Amino acid sequence: MIRARVLLPAIAGLFVNFAATWGAPTVGVYYYPWYGPGAGGHHYDHTLRMHTTPETQDPVLGTYNSRDPNVIATHIDQSHVGNISMWSLSWWGPNTYEDITIRNHIFAHPRASELKYTIHYESAGRLGDFANPNYARLESDFRYLAENVFDDPNYMRINDRPIVVMYLSREYLKTQAGWDALANVRSIMQTEYGYDPYIIGDHFFGGLAAGAQYLDAVTAFDVYGQAFGSRPTNIASLNRLKGIYNGVQNSVDLLGVDFVPGLAPGYNDKAVRPGNAPSPRYLVDAQYGPNAQGSTLSEMLDRVVLPHTDPDILDLLLVNSFNEWHEDTQIEPTIISPRTNTDDTPSGTGYTAGYHYEGYGNLYLDILREGTLPASAISADFDDDGDIDGRDFLIWQRGLGLNGQLDNSMGDANSDGVVNNADLEVWQEQFGETALLQSSLSVPEPSSLALASITATLFGLLKLRSYRIN
Repeated sequence: MIRARVLLPAIAGLFVNFAATWGAPTVGVYYYPWYGPGAGGHHYDHTLRMHTTPETQDPVLGTYNSRDPNVIATHIDQSHVGNISMWSLSWWGPNTYEDITIRNHIFAHPRASELKYTIHYESAGRLGDFANPNYARLESDFRYLAENVFDDPNYMRINDRPIVVMYLSREYLKTQAGWDALANVRSIMQTEYGYDPYIIGDHFFGGLAAGAQYLDAVTAFDVYGQAFGSRPTNIASLNRLKGIYNGVQNSVDLLGVDFVPGLAPGYNDKAVRPGNAPSPRYLVDAQYGPNAQGSTLSEMLDRVVLPHTDPDILDLLLVNSFNEWHEDTQIEPTIISPRTNTDDTPSGTGYTAGYHYEGYGNLYLDILREGTLPASAISADFDDDGDIDGRDFLIWQRGLGLNGQLDNSMGDANSDGVVNNADLEVWQEQFGETALLQSSLSVPEPSSLALASITATLFGLLKLRSYRIN
């Protein structure tokens, strides 16, 4: 499959929620609202991407401020491109930098209604030591959320229940004391505020922790540690993760608890802390390797995650992460820059560990969109006449470069809000099809003469940066 690798232009306007329209998975991402002046400790210098050589691989927005309305708008645009409809917002307590960013800047943004939001409760920063948690803070924190956050009109709910994703519940909610504290919080929420929170616990690592029956759903935040860690980033490790997911799924099904599968593109925290072995963004099996950047996320999505989504909870999945640059789990677009395995440490590979990294553009948004939207949601029948032919190409050609509140009739095949080379690729793949049957028919190869006669001039002008995954 070939994916166009282009930088994202600004997109404005409202977008279709395909999860609701097409029955596609609901794609949630862990989102970190902690960049900017006053956000203690979150410096871009502590990221691998700022140290690669001979060129750095900066965010496409640069070293941004999370409170900048233009940054928030662009992140919303980027989310639409990736079929992302929910941000799980990293929350570190009342009136922290992140809390103020969430309430005063993200929720208050004029385009906030284009997405849904949940709180990712950072338990390790709120409840203290595993052996002696401060459960009184759990109660006060939930009171604060009930009074200041849950009533936001864009806060995501399941069956009218506000969702909270709890980090490391497998440590804080694995004993009777933790279960009692959670039951107390639920009682307070229901009797004093009228809320029945839907708690998704980060509740397994290799195996399911005790107390899962007191949660509404379980997930795994640390996909990296379970699948890879010191193991190779390969198909065998993905199969290990698949086995873990199968076992946990079977266990929670017996408990009547839901399952939310998680996935990640890779991991490398060498620029911020020592100790963890990097996991590259490509599988190291012979058929993949550095030329297949993105294969870790793509194969994890297809092989491990999508088989475990649950229609009862909107087929929700959670991507770790949208923009956690310190651990290099971000899918947020970068500038495009050449692949390299060197950095500016004295050894030349102190951060990369010899693995290859590149400025990847929109690659990971493309992988998510293509992997989570059904084929019937993507069509090059721009004139709605039931087939894909040269007239559809002319519509795409007239719309090329437009962006904003677009739709299929303007040449926007995947309805990502921009007419670009990715839409041309859809037209190429579907050329000659009957549009009404395209979701059930195999895609025929377009006639080489017909294709050449329409596109030869265009391909002489366009220079596509692309890559292939087999």
